[in-house]
Amino acid sequence: MRDFRNTSLNRVWLAAAGVVLMHGAALAADFSVCIDSSSPSAARDETVARAVAKLDGDTLAVHRFDGAADDDGVSTKKFKSMLSTQCQLVLGYPIDMTNGEPPGDLFASAPYDQTGFVLVVAGGENAKSLADFPAGTDIAVTFETAPNLYFAAHPNVQADIHETDKETLESLAAGHVKAAMVWQATVEDYQRAHPQAAGFKVYPLTEPHARWNVVALYAPSGAAAAVRFDAAMKALNEAASQPRKHAGLAAESPIRLVADVGAIPTTGSASPEALKKSATTAPPALYTEAQAAAGKQKFADNCEQCHGTNLEGLAGPALKGKNFASVKSAFTVGDVFTIVSQNMPATQPGSLEHDDYVQIMAFLLQQNGYPAGKTALAFDSAQKSGVPLLYHGQ
Repeated sequence: MRDFRNTSLNRVWLAAAGVVLMHGAALAADFSVCIDSSSPSAARDETVARAVAKLDGDTLAVHRFDGAADDDGVSTKKFKSMLSTQCQLVLGYPIDMTNGEPPGDLFASAPYDQTGFVLVVAGGENAKSLADFPAGTDIAVTFETAPNLYFAAHPNVQADIHETDKETLESLAAGHVKAAMVWQATVEDYQRAHPQAAGFKVYPLTEPHARWNVVALYAPSGAAAAVRFDAAMKALNEAASQPRKHAGLAAESPIRLVADVGAIPTTGSASPEALKKSATTAPPALYTEAQAAAGKQKFADNCEQCHGTNLEGLAGPALKGKNFASVKSAFTVGDVFTIVSQNMPATQPGSLEHDDYVQIMAFLLQQNGYPAGKTALAFDSAQKSGVPLLYHGQ
């Protein structure tokens, strides 16, 4: 299961302000940043960096890295390496507003933007949320992304799954579906490249794990730069909201927030209280030994080629361990089972029998330290399970 943060680090569009960039030895500059060149919003991150540097009168150095090189996203180790040798801040890092935290023992600036997964509707449609569609409506969605979780709570819509965000949006543009759910910056990037898609209407999703803050990551050595960055972003945002009062800064203000859509939902995801309790108590028995044994073979037949014999990850990510079933991810058994049953196997998502998916889930639970019991796991109960999924192995 791919990291739900979406490795492209997608964000909302930021307006441009021109300042000359200085490249080369990043840490030799007054202000140095690392930016994911694979992100559709890389230019926006540079706009933020330019605006902050110009406001503070600093020289700027930009180091670009390719965040798409690893299917599981950039590792904490790589972030630490960049922050110790190449830059003071990593810009454009999204953190889940439901329960998210910065990776490892790194730190995050104050949120300077918001983004998330959005509902994209064709120009002639009036629906603004998943609940507005009639029963049986197909909604395009990208393989292994958080919006796959939302269909269980909205039985009126069904998933039309695609391998990439581009394919998801092309399905909408071609009229094959009424709407799509993708990361917001991807929509905007697609619209810039395809003028015929300019008529898409975009609405924030009010669903678990749909809303994200955008922050700058830093190590302890970058704390001073982070403080200056926060102060600069506060000034730039104030200038954007009061252009007459701050006429000299208004042109440099780069932020446009996603529309406020109210309280952040948590239904369907593990609450902080449940996570804390689950981390300190014995995991519950959710399946039988026979289901896990059958699931081991079903996993070998349908999943092993992508996720490894020992669930260690190959072309697909690892499905076992503290990084997969973590407190920070805050996912439930139901969340993960929904992804497994709708998105697997990659070649034919959702093509297995219900019992096959249940047995594979039993095997995943076993491998992540959950004990077998006397009561069999059922498809419906697995899909609705609010039990936090945490690694209980050694």
